[in-house]
Amino acid sequence: MLKGFGKLAKKGSTATLSAGTDEPPRSVTPTPGNPDGKPTSRTGLLTIRVLWAEGLALPSGTAIPSAVQAALSTQQAKAAASVSPSSVMQKRLAKRHSAKDSMQRTQCWWLPYLVMEFEVNQILITSLGGDLEKPLYMYQAQFDVSRTSEISIQCYLRAEQPKVGSGGFADDMGNDLFMGGIKFVPDFDNVGSVGNDQWYDLSGGPGKIQIGVAYQASSGQSLTIDDFELTTVIGKGSFGKVMQVRKRDTMRIYALKTIRKAHIVDRKEITHTLAERLVLARINNPFIVPLKFSFQSEQKLYLVLAFVNGGELFHHLQREQRFNEERSRFYSAELLLALEHLHELDVVYRDLKPENILLDYTGHIALCDFGLCKLNMKDSDTTNTFCGTPEYLAPEILNGQGYSKS
Repeated sequence: MLKGFGKLAKKGSTATLSAGTDEPPRSVTPTPGNPDGKPTSRTGLLTIRVLWAEGLALPSGTAIPSAVQAALSTQQAKAAASVSPSSVMQKRLAKRHSAKDSMQRTQCWWLPYLVMEFEVNQILITSLGGDLEKPLYMYQAQFDVSRTSEISIQCYLRAEQPKVGSGGFADDMGNDLFMGGIKFVPDFDNVGSVGNDQWYDLSGGPGKIQIGVAYQASSGQSLTIDDFELTTVIGKGSFGKVMQVRKRDTMRIYALKTIRKAHIVDRKEITHTLAERLVLARINNPFIVPLKFSFQSEQKLYLVLAFVNGGELFHHLQREQRFNEERSRFYSAELLLALEHLHELDVVYRDLKPENILLDYTGHIALCDFGLCKLNMKDSDTTNTFCGTPEYLAPEILNGQGYSKS
């Protein structure tokens, strides 16, 4: 048995996080993992398993989507309703299935699904069976820990069936209905020795989810490029490449930035490169892509960052031509929170543009690319460095007036 995991918790074992009585929004805005603003550096392996949910319901006055209603009347849905933890375990043992049971999860698209997030790394968890009120998940995932952060699990109901060929995962959430969520910071110092799964009450909707958490501190062994499996090249530049990779032990997807040492020496970019790594290591904000690992070989430097899978804001803006006022205000608010966090660390970003703003699966932003940032900028300091992307330069930079954090 995995250290930190015990038997299924009794129904009376409940961890209440918060109570929400207002009608819930479509999704919940992430919050910093450390409310005191002092991120704690730690490394290790966090294992989270989600067993099932109970008492789920749509917001008052919200009808079940017609596609879901139709699916619930099928024989397939009736068979899914009879799925139990014991039947899933028997099937896994008999067929030596992995814990993901991907085919069966794809077939139960009409049941509530979860978006689990830790350090801007998201996992979509679809149900193995059950019904709308009590879906069964029995899903276990591992996350690499680089700092003290919160676990977030949000529950949604699909508005329509995913398109054929999408593998059960829609390109985006569309009009999926928010049913509630939970957020909590694990007690990393004690969670490894306390193994009981607990019920966590949802905020923003009725019901609760049974979750188990375990943590194992890192042994301190250095990473190498062999610890990652290359899946695709995301981008190329004079500095090197950005690749999508999969970490072999946890199977988490990351963005790996490779930087040729000879290039940064020739271009006299050592200061900028070190500044980027330092800033990424210090930040702890849900709207900034965090640094997970950094290591080097004889010829290259490697920065491993969280992979945000919703694409660039620039792509969405090109596709839709314009955003309405509500959506623009939403992005602006989250962007201001990201910039405010950087300013609190005396950092000036200096390359703000839609191409450097990513969207995650639930539609929240994540600021990336800190290659041009400047450190140690106090409130009264100004700088005159001419840098940035030509199409987005601020007037004070073009006019050579100098600029500050604001």
